[in-house]
Order: sequence, then C-alpha cells, then structure tokens
Amino acid sequence: MPNVMEKIKGYLEAMRLTYEVRPEGGKVNRLFVPFADSEDNRFSVIIDQSAKWVRFWTLILSHEKIGGPEKQLEVYRALLKANADLAEVKFFLTPKGDVGVVGHEGVKVLTVDGFRQEFNAVSFGIHYFITKIAPKFNLQISEIPKDQLSIYG
Repeated sequence: MPNVMEKIKGYLEAMRLTYEVRPEGGKVNRLFVPFADSEDNRFSVIIDQSAKWVRFWTLILSHEKIGGPEKQLEVYRALLKANADLAEVKFFLTPKGDVGVVGHEGVKVLTVDGFRQEFNAVSFGIHYFITKIAPKFNLQISEIPKDQLSIYG
C-alpha cells in the first residue's frame, strides 16, 4: 500500500497536474502545484502532509497591498462573509494579515474524490477572491514568491 505522499502524487497525476517536490528533513511532505487563474495571476497551491491531515493552501494577497486599517477591516469582513457563504472554501489570515485560502482532508479518509474536492475548493477560492472580492476593494493581485510561502512552516 502506498504511503500518503505517494497517493497524493498519484492523485495529482490522475488530475493531470504538475507539481514540484519540496523535501524537508529528508522526508517529502510538501508539494507545490502551479495554478493559474489567468495569464496574469499565477499561484502555487501548496499541499502539506502531517500525521493527521493533508492541507491544501496558498497565499493570495500580501497584507501590504490591502491598504490602511479601515480598508483591511472591510476586506477581512468580506472574507468572513465568503467563508459563511461558500461551501468548502475557507479564507484565512496570516499573523501579518496576508490573505490565503485553505482546505483540509484527513489522512485516514483520503480518497481521490476528497482530494479533488479540496484541491478544487482552493482553486475556486483563488478565483472567487480575484473576481468577486478584489474588484470591490480595488486590490491588485500578484504572485507571492515561493520563498515567502511559509505560514505553515
């Protein structure tokens, strides 16, 4: 029986998605999957594996690009409302206030269907933020470099 990370790689290959392996401490527990919402908006969806969870996540917007405290509050309220309105899509904030989207699937219940659902929820969350939230607040989206994608370690 393949280990969890081998299953994940198989699921990504079945979905015809490319990925980059990021070994840490001699173990492969992080994959970067390129995702493009458009030619202008490119992201790395990170898939992390822990003992209990497979976590799918990415950062969408740096806190510096939001603006002052009043605008931040408005954006964060819109994210909270979206969390309530959208199935499977969960936006989050880093300690600095960067905006991201995250999904989780339990290691013990991991199936190709559950994996696909969580991955698609993250990609839908990116698209939703870019098309529905960012325009309301005149936010400019740009790729966050991989070396800055460290909120989960």
